[in-house]
Amino acid sequence: MKSNILIIKLGALGDVVRTTSLLRVLDGNIFWVTAKSALPLLPADKLKVIEINEAETLSNLSFDLILCLDDDYKAANLATMLKKKTLIGSYIDKNNSLTYTDSSREWFDMGLMSRFGKEKADAIKKANKKTYQEIIFRMCGNKFNEEEYLLNQNLPKPRKQESRTIIGIEARAGDRWPMKQWNKWQELAAALKADGCEVRFFVQRQQIADYVQDINECDLVICGDTLAMHIALSLKKRIVAIFICTSPTEIYDYGRMIKITSPFLKRVFYRRDYIPEAVNAISVKTVYQSVRDSLFHVK
Repeated sequence: MKSNILIIKLGALGDVVRTTSLLRVLDGNIFWVTAKSALPLLPADKLKVIEINEAETLSNLSFDLILCLDDDYKAANLATMLKKKTLIGSYIDKNNSLTYTDSSREWFDMGLMSRFGKEKADAIKKANKKTYQEIIFRMCGNKFNEEEYLLNQNLPKPRKQESRTIIGIEARAGDRWPMKQWNKWQELAAALKADGCEVRFFVQRQQIADYVQDINECDLVICGDTLAMHIALSLKKRIVAIFICTSPTEIYDYGRMIKITSPFLKRVFYRRDYIPEAVNAISVKTVYQSVRDSLFHVK
């Protein structure tokens, strides 16, 4: 009889996508509770996907393992209330406080609910040399062996053959991290167009499937540490990614990504304000050359 395994991972969407690599090693009847916006990203043919507001449907089940990877009260409360043999991750303690299991401390010690407080948590995160996958695989008793993401296979349609090289640019980033927004995209686009490339800036889409398809049509994607980066990785695209204030170490590149890191990273590590020097320190020339190195293999 197969084990019942529940993953609780609501967001952010990029974090949901990178967590799907676990699906390649977990063996059992797998359930996943997530946010409504993430539902289309998950491979529903491989597991049972449940939206968080409908999670009460799981109350009559017993799980061999619950893996709760969010520092979110609603997610942790669900992990606490459901019947299970083993819990790894966040939960609600007897004092009604959000906390986490000792088995998951390697990840949560670096996060917002760290037992050490934010200053020490940021220092631990800055010193961390492991990727996200290495950490969460070890939490589950597995070793990460370059297992790929597992995106919903119904999302990307077959890519049309184009005569020109298509480069996609994700110039946007959420309001939470203002420094993720590099400010020289138009100048870079002009240089790439002069090389004969077709440059497409990604725009807001009503359906996530359309956004995935926009990325799938590109030969290479240039972006910050965003959802576009994780979708491009799952589609096995070549990527040039800019890291200004978040950890490049945590991102496993699968041999397809060139990472460009701001020389001010240590100073602005996970800061949520805007430091112009950190953003401006990455030049158009640096990004342009990285694109050529990746796409045309020209040094």
